[in-house]
Amino acid sequence: MATFWPSSSSSNHPSIFLYLQSYPSLFFLLFLTTSATSLTVASLVNPHSFIAPRIPYSDHCNHIVPESPIDPSPSAVFSHASLAFDVSFFSGGDLFFNRFQSQNGDVKSARFRPKSIRKTLGDGKIYKVEAKLTLQISKTSASSSYYGGDFGQKKLQVMQIDGRSSWGGASFDFYGFWSESTGQVCMVGSTQVLSVEGTRLKIFDARLMLNYSKESNIYGSLVKGVLESVDSLSEFKTVLILGARNTPLNYEYKLLEQSKLDCGVNGGESLSLENVLGGMCKVFEGRSHVFGLMYRNDCGVDHSCSPFGSDVEYTPGFMSMLSFLCDGEKMRMLLSFSNMSGYSSLFPFDPRTSLVAEGSWDVERNRFCGVACRILNFSDSLSNAVVDDCSLRLSLRFPAILSIKSMAPVVGELWSAQAESDPSYFRRIEFSSLNDQLWRFPSLRYEYTESERVGKLCGAGKSRPKRKGNHYPDAQTSDMRFVMSVKYSGEGNVLRTARASPYFVGDRLYRDLLVRGQGVGLTGIPMNVNSVTKSFTNITYRIRSLNPNSESRGDIYAEGTYDRDTGELCMVGCQSVRLKNTVAIQNETVDCSLAIKINFSPIDSRSDDRLKGTIKSTREKTDPLYVGRMEVLSRSIYVHQAKESVWRMDLEVAMVLVSNTLSCLFLGMQLYHMKQHQEALPFISVAMLILITLGHMIPLLLNFEELFKGSHNQRNLFFENDRWLEAKEIVVRIVTLIAFLLECRLLQLAWTARKTGDHHHREDVWKAEKKVSYVCLPLYITGGLIAWLVNRNRTPKRIVYIGKPQARNLLYRPVNLKRSFQRPPLWKDLKSYGGLMLDAFLLPQILFNGFSNSDLKPLAALFYVGNSFVRLLPHAYDLYRSHSYGKILDWSFIYANHKMDYYSTAWDIIILCIGFLFAFLIFLQQRFGGRCFIPKRFREYVGYEKVVELQQAGEQHNTNDS
Repeated sequence: MATFWPSSSSSNHPSIFLYLQSYPSLFFLLFLTTSATSLTVASLVNPHSFIAPRIPYSDHCNHIVPESPIDPSPSAVFSHASLAFDVSFFSGGDLFFNRFQSQNGDVKSARFRPKSIRKTLGDGKIYKVEAKLTLQISKTSASSSYYGGDFGQKKLQVMQIDGRSSWGGASFDFYGFWSESTGQVCMVGSTQVLSVEGTRLKIFDARLMLNYSKESNIYGSLVKGVLESVDSLSEFKTVLILGARNTPLNYEYKLLEQSKLDCGVNGGESLSLENVLGGMCKVFEGRSHVFGLMYRNDCGVDHSCSPFGSDVEYTPGFMSMLSFLCDGEKMRMLLSFSNMSGYSSLFPFDPRTSLVAEGSWDVERNRFCGVACRILNFSDSLSNAVVDDCSLRLSLRFPAILSIKSMAPVVGELWSAQAESDPSYFRRIEFSSLNDQLWRFPSLRYEYTESERVGKLCGAGKSRPKRKGNHYPDAQTSDMRFVMSVKYSGEGNVLRTARASPYFVGDRLYRDLLVRGQGVGLTGIPMNVNSVTKSFTNITYRIRSLNPNSESRGDIYAEGTYDRDTGELCMVGCQSVRLKNTVAIQNETVDCSLAIKINFSPIDSRSDDRLKGTIKSTREKTDPLYVGRMEVLSRSIYVHQAKESVWRMDLEVAMVLVSNTLSCLFLGMQLYHMKQHQEALPFISVAMLILITLGHMIPLLLNFEELFKGSHNQRNLFFENDRWLEAKEIVVRIVTLIAFLLECRLLQLAWTARKTGDHHHREDVWKAEKKVSYVCLPLYITGGLIAWLVNRNRTPKRIVYIGKPQARNLLYRPVNLKRSFQRPPLWKDLKSYGGLMLDAFLLPQILFNGFSNSDLKPLAALFYVGNSFVRLLPHAYDLYRSHSYGKILDWSFIYANHKMDYYSTAWDIIILCIGFLFAFLIFLQQRFGGRCFIPKRFREYVGYEKVVELQQAGEQHNTNDS
């Protein structure tokens, strides 16, 4: 306290602005200290921090590329991208990488990023290069795969990507020289990593040699490298690197003519590039694209299915594609094949299962035609790898029409141009995209193929009586999206959580309707969505599981009708399933026998349930694909409710800010009152000051952001951009800190005044304060015990944990359902009880006035009346809020937060009455005496006892003097 407050002996008290002036400097100093400490620690443990090479270049590399002085002219700077590669494969260094516990399924990758390339004065076009080499091991977190079914004579295998990964590795800082004439690079550098024990830093010195092909075409796509340790005791000796060069200078497409000769069979109507937002390059650039592979039924009978023949022991399940270079209608890319159901954030590059491809867009056929080449001669050494055998053909197209059994916006084919008698020949493989967004294809149309089944199931087109007085969401608005829970009928056990969103409304893309203004076109005329009738609208949904740790990641695609007059949604759904836990690709199928019926609640309903419905299978119970009846429930809010919540939350933030600002004002008035009435300082209850000080200190100590914001993750489901709200929260936190400092000042002044007063006077005041403690502490402890007992006797909430499912299906019943019971957390009840204590913050002062029988005015009227108003206003607002708003989300409470105090109609009225009563008693005490509300005969008796005590004290004093 001495650091922030002046000495108690000072007669002139500085203003509050002087106190506040020191705090920004203090916080700034703490921020700088923390930042400096963090940077220091990061530099010690972060393997990516820069380390200057400790070994001379001439001793290890001068015989490969001679060292030369740098050309000082500005034109000597060279493009960094000419040598960079981000996708690569490395082998070796097992002892070094054992610290990261690498496994066979992990993705190993090396990334080479030049920082500076400058021309030198040496002969033969020599450049000085500064670069960073990062060796990474990404540990994949495999999610479950799901498989699609029998489409004609083909089988579909579809796999979902989890995307979660962790990685370990090392990062080297190198400098050296590159000879453009020979394509060789030689560099020296170092890295620092923690030792195997994790107790100290170790520095490794190494030499890196890279060999770039002088051909700037598909045959020169590979970069070969060797990383060698120059330390005899190093944990890694030699690491071989094979990388795919990003963008060679002046790249030349050499296989375009071959690609146009054979570009696949006609697969139906396709979109032209004019109907794709941004063209072909915008679709494929910047990230990896994943495709599920489809094989023919006769695959593997007479010929191989895999494009890699017997060189790979498995049949790939999916393909990843990464575009390296895209120029208008021409593209160079890398294809990687695997059978894994989960992948890391690193692009997988294994020369055994990778292809290098290039091609161009065929305007007449509306498809991309390409040639793919294998990587050969890498089995003995990566340094011998070459791009060869360009006998593979590739095509990509954007279908113009989708259906429930074909929802991929990008499809393609891969086949062999060799004769069937050739050992490398394989059957044609079709593939479809898994992670491409439909919004890039605004001209997509949807074809409803299950209309007959929908009509039989739902009676689509039949008029139903409109429910009077109820209004339901329009099919072309955001209200049709929702998050739902799927439960077993009659058991109430939550099995899965899923997000449902329309894909098409009529034959128009749902997202396009939203972007153009809730179904209104750019001309202001409502868009035609091909409604079945005036009331019914065709609609297509995608239902995606939101359980990332679940084995089930299968999506449901459904189509049907929506009746906006009754809020009824009826659809037929298709989902990929497995018949058994261990099956081959040929045993996969698609179940399109799901009947989905959902009833939306009216948009002005105050019900907690936004919708209810069922999902059930139309198969017989004896069928292996039969799914029992499921209950669907959603408590998502409508758009207008979200807007109301945003407006109310902004209002509540403002009310919090005003309340805290008023608290600061009232505290300032109390400080001024104390300065004017120095004689009344000892008669302010310390217990009261401690109580209100703790009321502002605890939120500051216990992570005020969490207390203020409630559940941030839940709120982000509806309010994705809440930075403005967070800025307001920071302002509120600052005002709360100011109020806390002012209360600390009040406490300091009251405490000091009691210590510096007359001895007998001081003893009487402390006796009264002790009596206050004897009354308040048991009262507060008893209240806390009651809150604990209520929490203990409250009915526990049942929580269901789902075991491993019997089949990898979103709707299949799991094998194990583990039930546990959990009571509401005790700390929430105690926190609410603490809010009740703050509402009655005047109780200690009332008791103190009574015990001391003071007739002074220690409290300013604005202080006790104003702070009572600030404490009682949330309860008055809660009464208004409960009667003026419908459904209110628990996590959206900011002002009058139910987690911070007792709020209900009964409690609001009780607390309001108690608050007004306490303020009125303080007014009476300061006007007519501390015991004014005690009956007169008791006051006289107490006064008589006081006189007797004074007489006895006087007699004792005289006896001591004699």
